[in-house]
Amino acid sequence: MSEPLRVLLIGENPGDLRSVREMLGECGREVEVAHCGRPEDGLALVSGGGIDVVLLDLDLAAGQGTAAFDRLRRTAPDIPIIVLTAGGDDPAALRAMQRGAQDYLVKEKTDGELLCRAVRYALERTRVELALRHSETMYRRLVENLNEGVLAVNETGIITFANPRMEEILGCPAGSLIGSPITGLFDGTVSAAGHPFCWLTDRRQEFELDLLHSDGRSIHALVVTSPIIDTAGAFGGCLAGVLDITGRKRAEEALRQSEQKYRLVVESLSEGIWVIDRDACTSFVNPRMAEMLGYAPAEMIGKSLYSFLSPSCGAAMRDRLNCRRDGTREQYECEFVRKEGDRITALMIASPFTDESGEFRGSIAGVMDITERKRAEEETRTRNEQLMVLNQVVGVSAASLSLAELLEESLEKTLELMGFHVGIVYMLDAERKRALLQHQRGLPTSCMSRSRIIKVHHWPFNFIFIAGQPRYMQRQPDLSSIEASILEELEVSALACIPLIAESVVVGAVYVGSRTKESFSREEMTLLEMVGKEIGSGILKGMLHKKLEAANREANLYLDIMTHDIRNAENVSGLYADLLTEMLEGEGALYARKIRSSIERSAEILGNVTTIRRIHHDSPDVGPVDLDLVIREEVAAFPDVAIEFSVSHRQVWADDLLSEVFANLIRNAVKSGGPEVRIAIRVDDYDGENVLVSVEDTGPGIPDPMKESIFSRFERGWVGGCGDGLGLFIVRTLVERYGGTIRVEDRVEERQDLGAVFRFTLREALPTGGDEDDEYPDGEEYE
Repeated sequence: MSEPLRVLLIGENPGDLRSVREMLGECGREVEVAHCGRPEDGLALVSGGGIDVVLLDLDLAAGQGTAAFDRLRRTAPDIPIIVLTAGGDDPAALRAMQRGAQDYLVKEKTDGELLCRAVRYALERTRVELALRHSETMYRRLVENLNEGVLAVNETGIITFANPRMEEILGCPAGSLIGSPITGLFDGTVSAAGHPFCWLTDRRQEFELDLLHSDGRSIHALVVTSPIIDTAGAFGGCLAGVLDITGRKRAEEALRQSEQKYRLVVESLSEGIWVIDRDACTSFVNPRMAEMLGYAPAEMIGKSLYSFLSPSCGAAMRDRLNCRRDGTREQYECEFVRKEGDRITALMIASPFTDESGEFRGSIAGVMDITERKRAEEETRTRNEQLMVLNQVVGVSAASLSLAELLEESLEKTLELMGFHVGIVYMLDAERKRALLQHQRGLPTSCMSRSRIIKVHHWPFNFIFIAGQPRYMQRQPDLSSIEASILEELEVSALACIPLIAESVVVGAVYVGSRTKESFSREEMTLLEMVGKEIGSGILKGMLHKKLEAANREANLYLDIMTHDIRNAENVSGLYADLLTEMLEGEGALYARKIRSSIERSAEILGNVTTIRRIHHDSPDVGPVDLDLVIREEVAAFPDVAIEFSVSHRQVWADDLLSEVFANLIRNAVKSGGPEVRIAIRVDDYDGENVLVSVEDTGPGIPDPMKESIFSRFERGWVGGCGDGLGLFIVRTLVERYGGTIRVEDRVEERQDLGAVFRFTLREALPTGGDEDDEYPDGEEYE
């Protein structure tokens, strides 16, 4: 030790100080010696610190010396005291040794070596005693504060020690445990002879045991015992550590049940579960996952994920597993190879999992077989593409104004939407011996002249143009030399030749070829044949349209001739009927008037037919029409009928057929109501853009069930079945032609017998600027 040894000599003889210093000089280290003659001074110096050893040279036989020793021990219990006596076997020195002195020396027999050894031994014993006391204190506190119960049991099974935690575990004071047999703690499941606390063994034991709590409940404990062996090697009992694991056992049981429940769920899932470690090796798969790939679960454990992947997915999977390491959860599709060699497409939802420290340990994925769904999606996509191509061709067929436009547009759409490179459309000539090129795209210039005309009776063209069967030329071993030469000439690797059929007769063919495809799929063949049928339907529609136009022109010609001749006959018949009416009287005159009425009726029907023809064949040429002028002219045509209307000064969007609306409504009112009928025509505002026209009569009215049907074609009048069923049909058709609507109501609400009112709307032609001259002053009526 580098520090000096500090020694305090307490004694009445100052001469001893020099002797002590000389003897301590032989210790081999620096020594500082202090001297106090009185014990009180020594006590003050010791309590101040800085003293390593005390040499006490007092008469311990006297009461004063003993008291000074005791005070010194109390004041500095950790400083060793060596007693100096005058003679050997001094009883007072022996008592001092018993009361805590480290040693005693006889002054006459003490030399430097003996004193130095005594001081050194005293210091060492004090240090060891201090360490032992500290160790005992530390271990006692440790045992008393452990979360684990501690029991000491002797060789006969009697408890000799219990720490405070043991009190808490068993619910009874430690003092009541000491001296009682260990078997009293058992809940009856362990026999007194078979308990492990007193087994004669020199080994540490660990076991679980049910102990009895003071309130009667069972405590499940983990017990670890160590044998107590004395110096002679004899077994003296054991020291036991007792840990209450009742909660842990319950948690373990709950966890076991939970694991069992979730294992049943995982094993019963219709979705695959796949767990891999950080090296992508399989650590778990559920039965559904193994079934998906055609394996047993045990066959997959330990194998790399990559051994089940298709080669095209390997690189992408490595990137995805790197994302797992970054904590990313994602969903993606992947292709796997089954044990039998076929492939499936799976949807995977993968997540990383980590340990308690947050370190990446692997991935877990839910796997769903979507092979059938992908197949269905692909079929749906193919169907949609087919429908798109057909819709485009149908649209072209519907909008084409000529055969050339139909063929050109249909071919262009087919090549564009189906991704082909060469297209040709042929039509048969009148003699059906040759097919003439109508339109082409992508045809090589070198074969343009040879492809303009095809002799259809030569093979393989007769298969297409004569038999009406589609022909697919594809590069295959059994391809004929003629078909191979056609492919080479057109510079394509696959060619489809589809006949065009109209009215069960082949009228042409469409060729489409690809420079990249080696063959056509079944779906492509089906679609091309449907396109061919649609083009054929378009050709047939064009043919029928031409026939219809010719028939329509012929019918119009016949109608014009008939109208002209019938009107001439009516005029002559009318003159004769008038003459007969003037010449005859009585019954003969009555018959003459009936003839005249029938002639007028015939003329009316002919006029209606002519009007309907104009409506259907003449394009509407609407413009501003003076509504008052139209009404006045029609009112003037019925001079014998009481008709009133208010001047409106309105212009509406219509054409010269607007007068037919009023003529038919007035005529029907007169027919149904007779010569005494009264008619009123009114024009009112409607919604700012339209006017509302009302034609009222005082006739017999219209039954409710007929209010909707009387505007239909050939629906006869409602009084006595009169009318040809065309007048009101013409009225509705013209009103709708002008953008309006029409309805019929009772003139007086809920009084059908008091007449009817027809209400219809017309779009008003609003002035764009400037003042218009009023033909009639406001409020003027015409009757």
